[in-house]
Amino acid sequence: MYQCVQKLKFKIFGYADDHQIMKSFKPSNQGCVLTLQLNACFQSIKSWMSSYFLQMNDAKTQIIIFGPSLVLKDITLNGVNFGGSASVCFINTVKNLGIYMDSALRLDNHVMELKKNCFHTLRNLAKIRFLLSEKQLKTIVNSLVVSCLDNCNGLFYGASAKVLNQLQLIQNGCAKAITGKYKYDHLDDDLNTLHWLPVKKRIIFKLAMLSYKALNGLAPSYLEDLFQYSHHGHSPKLIIVPYLPTRGFGDRSFSVIGPRLYNALPDSI
Repeated sequence: MYQCVQKLKFKIFGYADDHQIMKSFKPSNQGCVLTLQLNACFQSIKSWMSSYFLQMNDAKTQIIIFGPSLVLKDITLNGVNFGGSASVCFINTVKNLGIYMDSALRLDNHVMELKKNCFHTLRNLAKIRFLLSEKQLKTIVNSLVVSCLDNCNGLFYGASAKVLNQLQLIQNGCAKAITGKYKYDHLDDDLNTLHWLPVKKRIIFKLAMLSYKALNGLAPSYLEDLFQYSHHGHSPKLIIVPYLPTRGFGDRSFSVIGPRLYNALPDSI
């Protein structure tokens, strides 16, 4: 199936029985890409699946277009028809490996869902807090709430201050749940006592750690391929940062953020 899709110049990624196909295009080419090329791609996938006695579930097929708000305004099509009764409308939000991704990649919907689930868990833990020691409570909060906060948190690099503030509220709620403070109590140095970095610094630490692993053979090959040493300049440890002609989503990609953060680290590290 991968060869069938790649022949039509689409990118494809798969995890278990879920697969994603991607293609970048300009709004002026939307008619050709979204009607002709995408339809041909789906027909090729269906033909491959049919040869192996499989069937694609049209009801679970979703299509989303990512782009800046000004670009999305130029998209006039609302869906795609794949022949017969198989029609798929474009949606504004999709769930990808547990992350709610919206068309503008603001991640507002994901933060709202994350905040709701995390505070629901913290409220339930508050009911049994008197049965647990602080060490036990910290272990439970770390495994049930903080782990959700750290999941794919590299996506929040470059996010708006509003999104980061909402994430910080979740971490503050975790700290107060462990220390026994109430909603409007000041945290003081509780984050330092718990050895927790603030959310913004946790994101930077996560990306810097992934960059270090990619440069030292501790990461998957698809991450290692994103880093190349520069042979110019005074320091041999500098990593090439890809050039981007315009600012946009590309500034938040790991291929740009990783080298930029690694180059900013002191030589003593």
